[in-house]
Amino acid sequence: MLLTWSSFNNIRMLLMAFIPVTIFYLIWLVNTSERIRSEEGTLLDLICWPDGNAIPAIIACGAIIAIVIELYGLYQLFKTGLPKKEYNVTRGLFYYIWALICIIIAFLAIMFYSGLQSTIIRAKIKGGITKAMLRYANHLPSKVAIDRLQTHFHCCGRENYQEWFYIPWDTGKLKIESNNFSSRKYVADNVPYSCCSMDVMWPCIHHGVTQMGTIYKYDPAKQLTIWTDGCEEKLINEMTSISWKFNAVMTLIIMAMGLQIIAARYLHTAYNNGLHVGNKIRCYAYLLRSVTDTEMEEVPKRKEFKRRKFHKARTLEWVMAKYRPKSKYTTSSGSDLNSSDELLKPIYE
Repeated sequence: MLLTWSSFNNIRMLLMAFIPVTIFYLIWLVNTSERIRSEEGTLLDLICWPDGNAIPAIIACGAIIAIVIELYGLYQLFKTGLPKKEYNVTRGLFYYIWALICIIIAFLAIMFYSGLQSTIIRAKIKGGITKAMLRYANHLPSKVAIDRLQTHFHCCGRENYQEWFYIPWDTGKLKIESNNFSSRKYVADNVPYSCCSMDVMWPCIHHGVTQMGTIYKYDPAKQLTIWTDGCEEKLINEMTSISWKFNAVMTLIIMAMGLQIIAARYLHTAYNNGLHVGNKIRCYAYLLRSVTDTEMEEVPKRKEFKRRKFHKARTLEWVMAKYRPKSKYTTSSGSDLNSSDELLKPIYE
């Protein structure tokens, strides 16, 4: 299409105003990924390392690289409004376009990896919570992981609080090797203190959960003082929600970068064809180079090559004393054709 300087400058200014919005969402992506890595990611790492830190760290690194690319593009667009003799940004715009294409491919790869990894994490969460619960009494990191998980998500056990009744979590004498809850024997109706609910207004009863209490007027049939929901479902739902947020924001960023590529490509081709602040002409700009564009660019080059070849041949004829100009000038005599001094001094007939 044909671009004038006014349309060229309007696209440039619109693109310069559009880039800070993209940078804002990229910064939000970095902050959110860091917050999730330090909170939910740390909890997930305690259960199934290193899945909690992998995806947020990759997203943060990709967003930081994208911010640098956007700032570089903003600088190049600013320079397009300056005289071309002092600031030629043809290569800068070209590199900016290809950098945007590369970061879009990287974001698509991150989204694919995130979706694939979320499916794997679901299977790991089930086994990770079960393993940590079985090692609660003997392994300090597992105890810390379960306590933080139950306190953060307001849950108790993997599926429900009754799973703790079959685990000797308050003593380290028994060793449990099997991971199947159905094969266990009943130990006691006790749960860890991290299962205590913060919604009730009376003391937490986490020992003898199913027994009536006369001191605190505790009745388990009416209301328990512990969390009843399982941690597995809550953790999976949280990871799914986070994944959807990341994918939605990255999709918007990819769409924004796609529009930036199209606009920057038109600016780059028009700028490359001679349109700038010092040459405000109507210039042809294109998104993809066609056959007609190639032919239009090749014709002047061929003519220029033929012209240079003609000048070179004529210079060679002057040196070899074979050239005779077709004009009213002639040499002094036929015997002095080999003299360069006589050739360079034409006389009138």
